[in-house]
Amino acid sequence: MTPAARRWAHHIVIGLAGLWVLLIAVAFAMRLTFPLELEWMEDGALHQAQRIQQGKAVYTAPTTEWIPHLYTPLYPMVLAALGTVFPLGFVLGRVVSILAVASVVAGMWRLVGREGKPVAHKMVAIGLFFAGYVFSYRWLDVVRADALFLALTLWGLLLLREAWGNWRRAAMAGVLMALAFWTKQTTAVLIVSSGVAGLIVAPRQMWAYVTAIALVAGGGVLVGNVWTEGWLWTYIYELHQSHAFNHERFRSKTWGMFLHAAPFLVILVTGLIIRFVSPWLGKTQRLSSAANRALEARLLANRGFLFWGVIFAASMLVSALGYSTSWAEANAFIPGVCFGAVWIAVALPNRGPFELVGLGLVAAQMLFSLALEPRYRVVQKRGIGALLDSYRLQDPERTVPSAALRARTRSLREDIEDLNSRVSSGPKKLLALQRPWWPTLAGGEAHAGSMGFNDVPTREQSQLKKTIRGQLRNSQFDAVWFEGEPYRWLRRELARAYVVHRRLSGSARVLPMVGYMSDAGMDTPYKGAQLWLVRPKARVLPAGATIVADFEDGSLRGFSGSRGGFGRRPIRSIHFSHPAVGPIGGEFLLSSGAVAEGIAATGEIISPVFILPRAGGFVEMLAGYGGKAKDVSITIVETDGDRVHRVALESGEFSLQPHRWQVDERWAGVGVQLRLRDQGRRAVVFMDDLWLIPPS
Repeated sequence: MTPAARRWAHHIVIGLAGLWVLLIAVAFAMRLTFPLELEWMEDGALHQAQRIQQGKAVYTAPTTEWIPHLYTPLYPMVLAALGTVFPLGFVLGRVVSILAVASVVAGMWRLVGREGKPVAHKMVAIGLFFAGYVFSYRWLDVVRADALFLALTLWGLLLLREAWGNWRRAAMAGVLMALAFWTKQTTAVLIVSSGVAGLIVAPRQMWAYVTAIALVAGGGVLVGNVWTEGWLWTYIYELHQSHAFNHERFRSKTWGMFLHAAPFLVILVTGLIIRFVSPWLGKTQRLSSAANRALEARLLANRGFLFWGVIFAASMLVSALGYSTSWAEANAFIPGVCFGAVWIAVALPNRGPFELVGLGLVAAQMLFSLALEPRYRVVQKRGIGALLDSYRLQDPERTVPSAALRARTRSLREDIEDLNSRVSSGPKKLLALQRPWWPTLAGGEAHAGSMGFNDVPTREQSQLKKTIRGQLRNSQFDAVWFEGEPYRWLRRELARAYVVHRRLSGSARVLPMVGYMSDAGMDTPYKGAQLWLVRPKARVLPAGATIVADFEDGSLRGFSGSRGGFGRRPIRSIHFSHPAVGPIGGEFLLSSGAVAEGIAATGEIISPVFILPRAGGFVEMLAGYGGKAKDVSITIVETDGDRVHRVALESGEFSLQPHRWQVDERWAGVGVQLRLRDQGRRAVVFMDDLWLIPPS
């Protein structure tokens, strides 16, 4: 390889890695101030930090007020400490994670340089680390422990690598690894593997390393378990072990996903391993003393290659184990991405044709990751023939919030924070099981989240559910938020006390950008609606208006016909036979899915005769439908003639919208009836608050 070719290869890799650094910095900056969750479990970390600030127990018996995530507590402890100086919230948590990522980058720069590698190789590590950001579900900058765990682990291993002849550095390495364990307990696998790797680089200093880990991690667990009366071990180990283990993910899917997302690196890693072991391939005879000495010299000269190779292998195991646990997300791949990038940068030779080929593969991978986003499930379901369909072009809006999403999110946050002004008196409480930090935003106290409910054993779950049902019956919450339809075990209590104030569907929703529910984190798009429930409240009647029907007496008020699915009485906003419907006026509305068949029911119902107002007046109602629009209709029909006015139904997402029809001279004073029809087994029609408004 000519010097000019080498320089060009270095410049290209440095340029591409620098582009990745710039893109990630921009993404972090644009996501930092996102008004609500980037990832739906950010709330739990903030709630735990708040409890630490308040001096409340973290690891204790589960209650509806608090159930911790199944992690060790260092990250929320850091948030709690910083939260005494800065506002405790999403921005603070993300700043901590971003600073941890910056620390990882600084550690990579140092460790690759200490292995005698040039600037281009340092940028290889950093560029590949950031090129894996999308593959690991854009997790690095969220309010979660992953980035801090990674920073502590990398710096601990870096100091261990440099601990030859320095027991104090080995002890500090042990302290950092123990702190990484207190951030995320999956560090335990890397601690064990680092014991093996440490024998390669600092065998005589391992006593200090092991002692520090034993005291800070092991001793800390013993003391913490006594202090919490056994609850610490319950949450960080026993409940983890009760989660199902996905053997298929461990055996094949994890490795397949790495291969699918990083094909050029798989080729490079294979080549680097073959290059290292090739001097011994095919040698079956016992080595001579001279050959043994040569082997020993080669191993000593490649201690960095071996040390970081052991860590890379262990990090892949950590990724596979983490991704194979119930409810795991692809953030489990972060250790494999990080230490794979480190090992490649260290293992690349400093010169020769292999360096040129290696840098070419690295550049190809960075370009590949820049252009394409992997979707491995397509291959998993349809086989290798679907390979081309298993990649989609990168879309910036899956990574950074669009202006429209940010506006919707800001509006929703303002709605949450305005709960105090909307509720007239008494304590203001919001129940948001999937968003347990929101009650704090609303001026109240955070509570346990749905993830915590899923983590505890069935017996405790039953008791917690019973408690929440009782709280709803006793009117302890002023508003309720749900992702998707209300849980069946809460529907009866919710139906009696709450109505849908806002139903968000499709592009109107405010979803996280990372992991569960997000477009970026779901192979199958999440389609659940979002529901904001409040106590029933009558709508304000315009001056001089007349109510034709509002169904608030629980009857159909003279509506008749071949009712079918309309049943014998109106329904509540939250009903057993179809999704929750709203917003409505008061407690009741008219639905063609009011019977046990639900949406599958059909029927027709006609209102009593009413007289339209003078010209310039209005007929107003709330109306909507669910399912197929062609199967439902709402019409105003002349009783002594054949004229018909069709109400334009705008929403097919089980929400009601105000409809106002201005009466002209041809219809003024005419006797009419309102007719609702449902002629399909995959549709349902709704109506509420039929008013007559005189001309102004």
